[in-house]
Amino acid sequence: MAEPLGDAGQPGAFARASQLLQGQAARGMEALPEAARLLRPLAPALAGVISSSAVAAHADAYPRCDAEAQLQQKLLVREATAANLCLLLAGVLSGVVLVGPLLQPRLGELTNRVTLGLGVATLALGALAAMFSYQAREGDRLRRWLTMRGTAEMARLDTFRAVAQGAAASGTDAAAAGLALVRCHLFDHQRAWLIGAAARHRRSSERTNLWGGLATALAFVGGSGAVIASADPAKSWLPLAGVIGAAFGAYALSREGLRRDRINADRYEKAAVALDQLAAKIDPVAAEIEAGKPAALPAFVDAVTAQLESEHKQWLDGVTQAESALAALDARLKELGGSRPVG
Repeated sequence: MAEPLGDAGQPGAFARASQLLQGQAARGMEALPEAARLLRPLAPALAGVISSSAVAAHADAYPRCDAEAQLQQKLLVREATAANLCLLLAGVLSGVVLVGPLLQPRLGELTNRVTLGLGVATLALGALAAMFSYQAREGDRLRRWLTMRGTAEMARLDTFRAVAQGAAASGTDAAAAGLALVRCHLFDHQRAWLIGAAARHRRSSERTNLWGGLATALAFVGGSGAVIASADPAKSWLPLAGVIGAAFGAYALSREGLRRDRINADRYEKAAVALDQLAAKIDPVAAEIEAGKPAALPAFVDAVTAQLESEHKQWLDGVTQAESALAALDARLKELGGSRPVG
């Protein structure tokens, strides 16, 4: 990317500030105090803006809300996943219980004990699933996650809006250095995050697809096995594959409903493309600023934050659908609670 030049062909404030901030994009908001220290010799007015109360009021709120949002997300996913896994295992064991009568010729008197043990294990797994589901729901994880994530993202965007307004009011050099700061700590940081998040969701979606593929294969074996078992009673264990496949399928659906990997990956990739298009405007904005129009900085920041706000709003709308995943877990718990171990 070409950098605008200042008087006499020398690099302008934007180019010099970009060089000073090179390598800091991965640190995002947390590196703003360090950025202020680096930029102070070049643009002391901008360093003062970063340290001002107008910026600090938003910047100080971000790490606190971000940490709480990450904690609640981690707990929600952990507890809901644990409940889902317990239900998966309970579904498999409940299917195994159905073949108890077929074990009678081989196990004799032990058959009832084995069957009872499997039934007790199924109930224990159901109880654990109920406990984890209760913790996820009554811990108010989802609401806290959404609230804190929304507050953190608004604090991030408001921080850079305040920086842009203050830098534009402080003169051309401060605005040019401010553009470099916004590109490094907001624009490049968020674009890299979106690209990385899309890749992570794609990998997770492949794992969910694997569970779904296994479920489909087992359902096929179970359906075909039922036909075989009708002709040969000794093969009546084959339909068990269909029961296990149903458990795998329910797990895959719940996993996708909670993580929303496919939808999130698509949305993050589209948001990254939108930022790629805005990237082409950075040099013209820098030229406008260094030509004596510092108001170009807040205009550019408004365009970037509007795009990020739009993406975040779509994320909020999607994550609220995690409530349906939790409701599906509760429904499966009720179905499990309605079954009884074979004695």
